[in-house]
Amino acid sequence: MKTLRDEVWNAALEELVARGKFKTADLLDKLDLSESQRQTVRRTLNALEEDGWLERESEQSGIWRLGWKGKMLLNVSEETIDQSRQ
Repeated sequence: MKTLRDEVWNAALEELVARGKFKTADLLDKLDLSESQRQTVRRTLNALEEDGWLERESEQSGIWRLGWKGKMLLNVSEETIDQSRQ
């Protein structure tokens, strides 16, 4: 059985591979969660950032991009990575 944290991890990485970036709000809408579950999403995204899977320009930014570990280990094209910076 998948935990909410597993679902968030999976959804975030799927978005990164497909688009190179995503907004917190879009991920929250995609997962259709209660307010308390939304806090779990934010904590999970922060943990992914700490581990190098994600990065953002500032702590206030809601736009997440591939971190150093994601760039190294996920199968994401350079074109997708470049487009995510625009």
